[in-house]
Amino acid sequence: MTRQDYQDTLRRVLDAHTGTALRTLAGLFPRLPAKAREIQFGIFPDQDGEGTFSVVIGLDGPDLYVLNKAIDGYRHVFDVVHGENGVTPRVPLFAREPDFCVQDAIADTAADWVQALWEQGGRAVSPLPACIYADEDYGTTLPRSLPADSAGT
Repeated sequence: MTRQDYQDTLRRVLDAHTGTALRTLAGLFPRLPAKAREIQFGIFPDQDGEGTFSVVIGLDGPDLYVLNKAIDGYRHVFDVVHGENGVTPRVPLFAREPDFCVQDAIADTAADWVQALWEQGGRAVSPLPACIYADEDYGTTLPRSLPADSAGT
C-alpha cells in the first residue's frame, strides 16, 4: 500500500466519524472555562507504526488539570481501540513496516480531517482559537493554527 492509498483509506474512515466528532465539538464549546486560552487538538499515533491512533482535545491556560477536567466528557474526538475482533473503528493496519512513516501519514491525514471539522463546526462558534499538533512531532504539515471567527467578541 502506498502512502497516498493509505491516507485515502484512512480519510474515508475519519470522514465516516465526522458527525460524532462535530457533536463532540458542539458539546465542548459551552463547557470551556473562562481561563482557557486555546483549544489544542492532539494527534497521538501509536509508537510501533501499526496504524492505531487517537485525536484528543486539550486546553491551554493556567492550571491545565482544572481546565481539562471541565471538558472531560468532550476530549476524545477519535480513538482506535483494540478489541476481541480487531480494532474499532476499522483503520488500515500494518503487520510490517511500509516504505513510508505511518505516524507522519496518520498525523497529516488526521490534521486535514480536524481542520475540516473546525471549518464545519468550530471556527464560527468557538470563543477560542485552536491548534493541531502531533505527539513526538509527527506529521510533515504540523503544527497548524486554527483561528476562531468569534474570538474576542
